[in-house]
Amino acid sequence: MDIDSLQKEKVEIDSLPKKKWRSTYGDRFPTKKKKWRSISFSISFSGKLFIMPASAAEATITSKTSSTVVVHTGEHLFKVVGHSLVTGSNTILTSETFRAGGHDWATAYHPNGRVPRVDEQLTSVFLKLISPGHGEVRASYSFCLQDPESPSTNRFIFGKTSCKFLFGGKGLGTSSFVSKADLTASGCLKDDCLVIKCTVEVYKVISEDKDNGNITVPPSNLSIDLSDILESGLKADLTVKIGSSKSFKVHACVLSARSPVFRAQLCGSMMESRHSSICIEGMDDKVFGVLLHYMYKDSLPAFMEETTEEATNMAQHLLVAADRYAVERLKLMCESKLSKALDVKTAGFTLDLAERYNCQQLKGCCLKYMARDFERLRDIKRSEGFEQLKKNHPLVVCDIFDEVIEKLNRQVVITFPS
Repeated sequence: MDIDSLQKEKVEIDSLPKKKWRSTYGDRFPTKKKKWRSISFSISFSGKLFIMPASAAEATITSKTSSTVVVHTGEHLFKVVGHSLVTGSNTILTSETFRAGGHDWATAYHPNGRVPRVDEQLTSVFLKLISPGHGEVRASYSFCLQDPESPSTNRFIFGKTSCKFLFGGKGLGTSSFVSKADLTASGCLKDDCLVIKCTVEVYKVISEDKDNGNITVPPSNLSIDLSDILESGLKADLTVKIGSSKSFKVHACVLSARSPVFRAQLCGSMMESRHSSICIEGMDDKVFGVLLHYMYKDSLPAFMEETTEEATNMAQHLLVAADRYAVERLKLMCESKLSKALDVKTAGFTLDLAERYNCQQLKGCCLKYMARDFERLRDIKRSEGFEQLKKNHPLVVCDIFDEVIEKLNRQVVITFPS
């Protein structure tokens, strides 16, 4: 339906009698008083026209805020000296201003009750908000008398919680704090001195907008940066010659950090430490290239993630290189790669390699693989790799038999006659 059709339908609806309108259009327009609903439309990339109500739900935006009530506590000791001198009068004794919760406060003591109603039997005490300002402050307060014989002991405690103090107000407290008779009998009035302790707890509400947005931290690019300086030769200070075939420009500090063998060669008293180039014999240049790839990037090249003959052969040679330069993590990575590539053809060669370079975990995987299937073990026994294994490590054959016997023992089922 296009816009012209909608406008035409609107005109037809407006011209219909109310009764016919309902019978024709049902509940879409229940009364004639209801106005024609506004519409909005959009054109998709395919060029089609879509009609949607203007009252379509809007996206909900959720914000995060928090309110925390923080309590600030303050204490003040108000010492009244010469208490007997003010007894019987309407004198008001006010303490020095003290600070609590960011506001100034003062204690007002009435030794003969609160003015104008002087009471010869009771004393009164009040807390006043002295700070200038507007509005109110929420706070709890308490009064007590300090025992002169034991300052940590409080007597005649009076207090209220969550009170509203107004700026410029008269203060809050009690007109019946302690009677004069109790005051005299308590021993708190010593040497005509009295100590009133006031404790104030001011409540502050801290609102915090926690929706500060998310800062995305990218992953580390250290390996990329190190790979770049390897490929560009930036500040390279050492040349590694692989036989007579190829040379590599490298950084002595990187090789020393990654391999204790290179560290001894390049940083110790060995002859190589006094030269800007070293020569490595008995290693293929492609294998050394992968070794450098790991030393600079801490990972293996992409082709070694695949299960191919090329990747398996490289893992075998790389394991030898890792053992030669004591790069233990790389050696274990090669062991893991070879353990997942075991088959009838490679099992003998891999076990021979594991025995030669003391790869105990890889050796265990090979023995379990051989002993798991007797038909497969028979095929492995006929392979070239197994012949090489028997020649280089004849005692390993005994390990294979032990693994087979252990498996048979686990499979033995003992039956008892009925």
